[in-house]
Amino acid sequence: MDLEDGVAPDAKAAARELINSAGQKKFTAPLVSIRVNALESAWIDADIDLLAAGVGRWIGSVILPKVRHVDDIKVFSDALTKVEKSVNREVGSITIDAQIESAQGLVNCEAIASDNRVTSLNFGPADFMADLGATAEEVTSNEYALMKILVAARAAGIAAIDGPTLEVRDISKFEKSSRISAAMGFDGKWVLHPDQIDSCHAIFTPTQERFDEASCLLEAYEHFTSSSGGAKGAAIYKGAMIDEASRKMALSVYNRGAAAGLRASRHFIA
Repeated sequence: MDLEDGVAPDAKAAARELINSAGQKKFTAPLVSIRVNALESAWIDADIDLLAAGVGRWIGSVILPKVRHVDDIKVFSDALTKVEKSVNREVGSITIDAQIESAQGLVNCEAIASDNRVTSLNFGPADFMADLGATAEEVTSNEYALMKILVAARAAGIAAIDGPTLEVRDISKFEKSSRISAAMGFDGKWVLHPDQIDSCHAIFTPTQERFDEASCLLEAYEHFTSSSGGAKGAAIYKGAMIDEASRKMALSVYNRGAAAGLRASRHFIA
């Protein structure tokens, strides 16, 4: 649910009312998030009041846009602590998804990711380009920013989410961008339109074949490193060398597939 850039200034109050009334419904989504306005905006106090008035009882996380410093997180975390106490929730149970949308945010993303409340770093490409003074039409890659965000997220043990593709009807462009970020190791990507959902799920969820390959490699590595398999640090599996690094890459694929409900349909045979 959005209160920030997706809502016109004159519609902010009405949007808060809609979100407040939404709490009467039963959500089937595993996590409901609200994107509030930036800390420096004129609307953030009203957004926090909305959370304290009751919305804070049923949300799982808050998306905080335009985060520039870890101090932004600390200030907002203090506000969330007051919200949690006012709605009788455990302190720290409302997490923060931080949006990195500026040069300052990118430079400080390691510190931002290190805060205990932050569970993901999210790239905001449009605002990031504007902050750099770039002309979006002429820039073909954000890979430096994406890689820095990804490394910061992984070092902190949290999720890394790529930002949206604005051309919502150009599914091929969305899929191309998604494949790049998925190959880099991102956990997901923002979608702006229902037409993008199926492609996003397909790209960021391993196929059954890829999941099975990862599962078999993990089993093979466990066998080869055991005493019965020769206690080898590295071994040949299907004509290629596998080692601890191979295991870690396979485990990443396996964990992502398992989280999506996949189960191995075949196994390694020694």
